[in-house]
Amino acid sequence: MVRLLIFNALYAFSSLFALIRGGAPERIGAIILIADFQLSAWVVAPMHSRFSGVEWPMFAVDSAAFAALYILSLISTRYWPAWMAAMQGCVALSHLSGLRLDIIPWAYGTVVAGWAYAMLVVLIIATCRHRQRLRRYGADPAWYWQLPPAYRCGAPYDATREMGGDGTA
Repeated sequence: MVRLLIFNALYAFSSLFALIRGGAPERIGAIILIADFQLSAWVVAPMHSRFSGVEWPMFAVDSAAFAALYILSLISTRYWPAWMAAMQGCVALSHLSGLRLDIIPWAYGTVVAGWAYAMLVVLIIATCRHRQRLRRYGADPAWYWQLPPAYRCGAPYDATREMGGDGTA
């Protein structure tokens, strides 16, 4: 019961913090996690049969969340979506451990649920880092197409600012 209270408090805080104070990638990441957690709550198996085999609806929901986070990592300028996609990939693949008949349900459940805490902490850190970049630089480009062309070609971000932002001297 205590772990549910801790999770719900962390879930509410991280989601609200990212939605209110985060940039576009942080808000989209929060929406992906909210959708993942809420859809998971709707398709979860009854308690007497939880983790006794592959929970295919949960696998589908977690795989969709993985795909969404992976796409976010491809178009965002942030590193955290890649880390979060990797964690969500572990969650999705861990459902396949239910294919083994000798899997201990507690171990299966712990692996599936354990990553959720880490992803919520990553979302909090990502939002804090976004706020930090806004204070330091005054801007925090969210998408790779918002970056100066010179930066996309390998020049340091500070050098592109000295060049006028478009990569020309």
